[in-house]
Amino acid sequence: MALTLTQSLDRPAVQSATPQQVQHSNNNVIAFRATRALLHVVLPVPQLRVLLHSPLGVYVVGTETVRGEIRAQLDIAREDLDFTLHTLLATLPAATIGALTRRVGKAVASTH
Repeated sequence: MALTLTQSLDRPAVQSATPQQVQHSNNNVIAFRATRALLHVVLPVPQLRVLLHSPLGVYVVGTETVRGEIRAQLDIAREDLDFTLHTLLATLPAATIGALTRRVGKAVASTH
């Protein structure tokens, strides 16, 4: 049974679905995984806490300290690139945005 809403929110009308109203799709649907990318970001050491507590913290898959700077890898969906760049610029203006590379296999997290 399908419920349809009438003019009154207090009394919904009940309507049965007839066989003509129910449509089934016989097409095969192939689901593709979203293409992921690694975004490399360099930031000052004190800013790591800001990155991890920002909305982008869930994307961090690896960090490394090199010459007093933090090199972080963010594992993002390609369709999230716009959001990620805008959030990085707004949250961490001192960060240097590096290369965007295609993620191959599983991302390896390394924290030093």
